Amino acid sequence: MRIIHGLAGLLALLVSSHAVAARTPEQVFESASRSVVLVHGYDAEGNTLSQGSGVVTGRETVTTNCHVTDDAARVEVVFQAKAFSVTPGAANRDRDLCQLKVPQLGAPRAALYTGRLRVGQRVYAIGAPEGLELTFTEGLISNLREFEGSRYIQTSAVIAQGSSGGGLFDAEGRLIGITAFIVGEGQNLNFALPASWISDLTAAADRPVPKVLTAEAAEARWIARVAEARAQKDWITLLMVTQQWVRTMPRSARAWQELGDAYRTVNRPRRAVPAYQQAVRYNAQAFDAWVHLGTSYLALNQYDRAIEASQEALRIRAAEPRALYNLGAAYHGQGLHERVQEIHAQLRKADSALAADFARKYGKR
Repeated sequence: MRIIHGLAGLLALLVSSHAVAARTPEQVFESASRSVVLVHGYDAEGNTLSQGSGVVTGRETVTTNCHVTDDAARVEVVFQAKAFSVTPGAANRDRDLCQLKVPQLGAPRAALYTGRLRVGQRVYAIGAPEGLELTFTEGLISNLREFEGSRYIQTSAVIAQGSSGGGLFDAEGRLIGITAFIVGEGQNLNFALPASWISDLTAAADRPVPKVLTAEAAEARWIARVAEARAQKDWITLLMVTQQWVRTMPRSARAWQELGDAYRTVNRPRRAVPAYQQAVRYNAQAFDAWVHLGTSYLALNQYDRAIEASQEALRIRAAEPRALYNLGAAYHGQGLHERVQEIHAQLRKADSALAADFARKYGKR
């Protein structure tokens, strides 16, 4: 009986200590927000180029997303309405994590937690959406998605534009991730990079700089990740990977095209369109991007734009069946029946099966 009473007492002590450790949302914000800063990027003329958030993770050191700072000629950190100049620190662009050295920054470092996380665990995001300083949102860990030996944190805590680089904190006010991006409409798919990557970044700063992958090799790695997600039909991971790809390689036409394809796979043409627009911006000869842009415009009943995209595709590959099909569908949407018949005649020469499908859908007035 004494042993039982002893175990019961120990359990009561553990429950009591856990209850003491958990904080109210107000207490979490009060402690954690002191370590969150604003990050502003400026072009060579001093115009605002980007804005985001950052978290103090070491002495005079701020961690943020690389995509917040990479294109800036000058970067400033703002803490308690005071601007600080910065110099670059350790970086891992493949993971979209960069550190900034901020001399004389007096902000306290966040308590880092790299232990086990649980789906359903309550979390809090602190960042600067739309430039609003220290916005606080509450949510749960929705999922933990495997990625090359680590896990992205999917959360219902809202991460809006401008919150990139902010902090995701647990109920004890410890930093568990860096808020990175959203991939869903209605703020339903929000992701943070795991805090363990911050530890990796800090450790790497004390080691020799590794050889940087060529753009071709880096792109090949992302293509393999996309292929794996598609093979598993894991559409959320596909969206997550392609979002991360465009963050780390923002001038890659292939990255933007794959992001558009990912959104098209889950029937989100409104989000696919700007991704394809970026793809053809960086590679005007990207035939598939033009075709899929046309398809996305058709899904949105934007027939004029679908015609323009399809004609661009045909400029690259004359009489290509998929581009012809989209062009004919757009003409049908505009009620241009003679042109629809012309497209059908061209399709019969190019691809009889596709022509038959086209006739079933668009052959009748």
